[in-house]
Amino acid sequence: MPYQFRCPRERCCFELRCDADHEAARLARAHARVAHCDRIAPADLDRWLERIEAA
Repeated sequence: MPYQFRCPRERCCFELRCDADHEAARLARAHARVAHCDRIAPADLDRWLERIEAA
């Protein structure tokens, strides 16, 4: 099942979609680290990573 992540930061348009949850989580963490010099807590990542229906 595909997964989606949208950066919750104000004025950040980063969005990703991946087939694997571990890959989406890895890329979301990398985005937070590179773009915002920050880390995502595991609990927040669980809330922000969504399962989506395949098109």
